[in-house]
Amino acid sequence: MHAPPTVTPGIRSSADAPTASTPAEVPGCPATRIAQQAAREATRAADTAMRAAARSTAANSARLDTIMFEAHQAATDAERYARLAAEEERAGNPATGRNFTALAIARAVDAQRTAGVPCTAEALAALIERQRTEAEIQEEARAERERDAAYEAEQRATTGMDADNRVRLEVAKSTARQEVPSWGWSQGMLRAMEAAQARKLYRRDGYAWQSRDPGQFTGGRRVARERVLMLASAGFLAVGRGADRAITMTPMGETALYLAQLHPDGLHPDDRTAHQARLAAGRRRGRSRDEVKAAARRLRPLDRHFLRSFKRPVTLAEQNARAALEAEQTWESDGGAICEPRRPQPPNRAVSRQLSFSLRHQPSADAPRPETP
Repeated sequence: MHAPPTVTPGIRSSADAPTASTPAEVPGCPATRIAQQAAREATRAADTAMRAAARSTAANSARLDTIMFEAHQAATDAERYARLAAEEERAGNPATGRNFTALAIARAVDAQRTAGVPCTAEALAALIERQRTEAEIQEEARAERERDAAYEAEQRATTGMDADNRVRLEVAKSTARQEVPSWGWSQGMLRAMEAAQARKLYRRDGYAWQSRDPGQFTGGRRVARERVLMLASAGFLAVGRGADRAITMTPMGETALYLAQLHPDGLHPDDRTAHQARLAAGRRRGRSRDEVKAAARRLRPLDRHFLRSFKRPVTLAEQNARAALEAEQTWESDGGAICEPRRPQPPNRAVSRQLSFSLRHQPSADAPRPETP
């Protein structure tokens, strides 16, 4: 049997503590007395845990010692908050005193739950709660709506996105951290994808080139051919044929580029390091060395189920531009553009003479008509 441990300073023992009292004894009391009541409840719970630890055996000694120390820590906190509540009451800060009283009650409840005794301190919380009027409830709700609106306006000004798309952005960042390192991409592949996005990547004489200006497929500098071929073979780039020399991004390439830009740390610094990473990832049981090398020379396309479920966040500017485009398309489908009114054309003289001749030689209604045989 273990000897009773030393009581934590600041906590009264069960002999000094008053007899058990219920919360009904202090109704309507100020916050200071309620906090002191909570501290006494916590002290009794801590003393109960201490006596249980003193009667422990070797089998449950460690567990009861842990319970005792946690209960005594909660009781110490409850007494400290009760002392702070009294100081705030004397300083003329009743609201702060009620806050410290609530903390003292919470720690008293923790002490009782830890010690395994009835949680009588929970009923003390009702004594410090004041019933709010309907006007106060409405005012608090209005203030909360104003705070939410101000926060939303601040976030929109900072990120340029609404709440739903900010959540999508966080999901996309998490997805990028999980997916991009497993692709085996290099920084050079990212630059090639960015050049294709900027409409600067084109083919010439069997090589890939990056022009200086978008859409002008002349001059520039040569891009690593193997790098572009790997991206095109995996379906991230589309190489034009015939007269079309542009190398553009596919929808899968747009998604991959977006994720790679969100997490560039998941890319390898050069093509050699990326190739070694793909070699290490391709080594599996049952694969030959040639199969591993062949797999390392290819890039893995994105999963089609992932592409179908991934939703890219959209900024407010993009939403407005899309709405304007849809409105214009809807207007055109309803009736099209309004044609400008035609200017009156000068009359054709030949047609006018022919029309006047016909009118002069047309028989009148009073003239006798020839009889039909």
